[in-house]
Amino acid sequence: MRRLKKFITPSKISPRGKRRACLCEDNTYSIKCCDGSLRAQGIGRINGEVLSGVWYGYTVQRCSNGHSHHVHMHDTELTVGKTYYLTLENNHNGCYTITAEHHAEGIHINSASVSYDNCTDCENAN
Repeated sequence: MRRLKKFITPSKISPRGKRRACLCEDNTYSIKCCDGSLRAQGIGRINGEVLSGVWYGYTVQRCSNGHSHHVHMHDTELTVGKTYYLTLENNHNGCYTITAEHHAEGIHINSASVSYDNCTDCENAN
């Protein structure tokens, strides 16, 4: 008797490669289960960054499109309500307003400019 191949629903967003783990058929997570199927949804990084020393977490809103990120920065405290030109680890660099403190790690801030009072001043200076 010939076995039929099980149909797997493809996904455009399911991770492939060796950096993130995916959901397996037995409800565990493994890099080996990243087959591009809808079932094999990724869980993000499986090796987190170890934050040592003093760090500050924030929610920021990008001036150009209003998109929000959770970010963190080591050893430098930023002011909620102020706007900074941020260089982020994921290359989403630009002017961002610090909207709130956030007590979890997010995208790493590589550098921050001097503070500006608003988005217009930041964008004009950068």
